[in-house]
Amino acid sequence: MITEDEIREALCQVIDPDVGVNIVDLGLVENIRIAPEGIYVDLIMTTPACPQSAYLSDESERVVRAAAKDEVPVSVEVLDSPFWEPGRMSASAKSIMGWPG
Repeated sequence: MITEDEIREALCQVIDPDVGVNIVDLGLVENIRIAPEGIYVDLIMTTPACPQSAYLSDESERVVRAAAKDEVPVSVEVLDSPFWEPGRMSASAKSIMGWPG
């Protein structure tokens, strides 16, 4: 069975097209749960009306499904809360975006 670290690594392939940074470093991955019946990933967006939410959700499902080799169902949900804040970004993401560390 795939591990949470392997799922997180796969999710690093999903790049937010608006900012050019992966969703893990942006802090958009809220929760990953692995259960016998499937893999569940919860995402948050940088804004409640993010126009990329469907794209990021679909891409996340695609990369997790590929990493898990279709062994179990994958479900990705975009949550309404908690709200994203810049403190969720990794130092790498802040550097890429020119923000102080």
